[in-house]
Amino acid sequence: ATLAGQPQLFVDAHCVEDPYPPQLWSAAAAYFEALPEEERLPGGRYSCSRMLAARGLPFLEGRSLGQVAHIVQLAISHRKLLGYSEGFLVPYARSKSMVKERQAESGPCASDGDDAGVVATWDHLRDLIQQLLKSVAAEGKQSVALSNVKFLFHARFGLELRETTLGYAKLSELLQDPRLSDICEVRLQSAGHVLVGVRVRNRISLAEGLRLTSSEDVAVSGETMRSRPQPLCIDEIASPPRALDGGAVVSDDDAPGSGTWQDVAAMPSTTPFRMTFPPT
Repeated sequence: ATLAGQPQLFVDAHCVEDPYPPQLWSAAAAYFEALPEEERLPGGRYSCSRMLAARGLPFLEGRSLGQVAHIVQLAISHRKLLGYSEGFLVPYARSKSMVKERQAESGPCASDGDDAGVVATWDHLRDLIQQLLKSVAAEGKQSVALSNVKFLFHARFGLELRETTLGYAKLSELLQDPRLSDICEVRLQSAGHVLVGVRVRNRISLAEGLRLTSSEDVAVSGETMRSRPQPLCIDEIASPPRALDGGAVVSDDDAPGSGTWQDVAAMPSTTPFRMTFPPT
């Protein structure tokens, strides 16, 4: 929610847009790379932002705390200036994220240890994700927190979900692979990223909905569709009809079986009527 008529000063720390100048990122990269090896920043984005803002760093001068939090998030997720190691933020080159990225770049078959009990194939992964989402839905839940996905794989299937084995450095990137797009998707909610199932909707085209189903509606190779009224020709319009005994009304050139004029007596009407034409 925002205040009506007031300038929008709120900063979305999860926004992927980068409005900051290159000079800021160059200075930030130099600062993080120069951090002593023993120094680690708080793992929480908010705590890390407060610490950096309190240090009075020149490249953060004039930035609000919200902007600093956004810069920290971009430094982790897009700029790869910071990464996680044992729950702390450290320069990316010393982070576990860097190790996982190198393992992922080695190929989908890369291994970082014992592969026993590891989800190793895409077919296997697809089946397990579908089972996980179905079991969660049966419990009345609509989504799974991304931070719980690995735990649930181990708890429910006795298997380890290792993204580097499947060629990705991040779990979120793995779950957004096109090969999984028809069964699940990653969404950002107020509490963080979650995994949700993709609902398949049956789409009925307008043409399918308007398809004629009556046995009378047949038109193949130019044949007349009998259920539709046919236009009169000029001669029929110009020639007034004549009445016959029994109430039938026909035209002078009406041929038996032509179907141009119908028997009035056979028509379902409560009030008898006679078809007439004005003189021409």
